[in-house]
Amino acid sequence: MDKNRLWMIGSVLVMVVVVVLGWIVGIQPQLAGITAANEERVSVEQTNADHQTSLAKLKEDFKGIDQLNEQLASLSESVPSGTDVPDYVDQLDALAGATGVTLKSLAVADAEAYAPVELVAPPAPADPAAAEGTPTESTDPPELVAAPGSPPVTNAGITAVNFASLSVQISVSGTYANVLKFVNGLQTGTRLFLVLGLSTKAVDGAPVATDPTAADPGGAPAPAPARGKIVDGSISGLIYSIVTPEAPLADTAG
Repeated sequence: MDKNRLWMIGSVLVMVVVVVLGWIVGIQPQLAGITAANEERVSVEQTNADHQTSLAKLKEDFKGIDQLNEQLASLSESVPSGTDVPDYVDQLDALAGATGVTLKSLAVADAEAYAPVELVAPPAPADPAAAEGTPTESTDPPELVAAPGSPPVTNAGITAVNFASLSVQISVSGTYANVLKFVNGLQTGTRLFLVLGLSTKAVDGAPVATDPTAADPGGAPAPAPARGKIVDGSISGLIYSIVTPEAPLADTAG
C-alpha cells in the first residue's frame, strides 16, 4: 500500500471522526434544546390559555359583586361576626314598640360552641279560645321532643369552631295577639332567632282591651277578641354569631 493511499484513508477517518464529534458535540445538543424549547412553549401556551379562561370567569363573576355584597351585608346582620348584643337589644326595643308590647326583661347567656338543635316543640293542639284571642295560661315552656324522621339540618361549613350560639330569655307584656306578633317578629327579624319555648300567663286584674268602634246594644265598647286580655309572655330561644380569630367571643351575660 503506497503512501498516497494511506493518506487518503487517514483523511477519510479524520473526516468521519469530525462529523461524528460535530454531531455529538454541536448538532445533537442544539436539536435537544430546540425540542425542549418547543415543549416549554407548548406548556406556556397551555398555561396562558388556562389563565385566560380563569380571567374570563373572574370578570364574569365580578359583574355580580354588588349583589353578592348586598347578600353578605344581609347575612352579616342575621348572623354577625361577634355577639353584637347591644345592637340586638336595640332591635328588640324597636320590635316591642312596633308590636305594642312592653319589653320587661332580657337575659343573654354567654356564647357557647354551636351544636345542631335536635329537639323541636310538638304542634300545639287546636284551641278555639286562643284563636279568638283569649290567652292560654301556662307557666312552663312547651316540652321539647325529638322530631320523628326529621334530623337536624347541618352544614359542613358550620362547626363549633366558627359558629356560636347564645341562649336568650325574653319577657314581654301585652295582649295575647300582640305577644304572638312579637314572637313572629323575632322569627322574621333581622337577627336570626330560633324559638325554643313560649309561654303566656294572664295578668290578674288586667283589663280586657276593648274596641271603641264595636259597641254593644247598651252603648258600651265591646271587648275586642282579636286584642284580648293582657298577658305576660316568656320566650326562650337562641341567636347565633360567627367566630373568627380576629373577633373572639365576648362575655355577654344578661
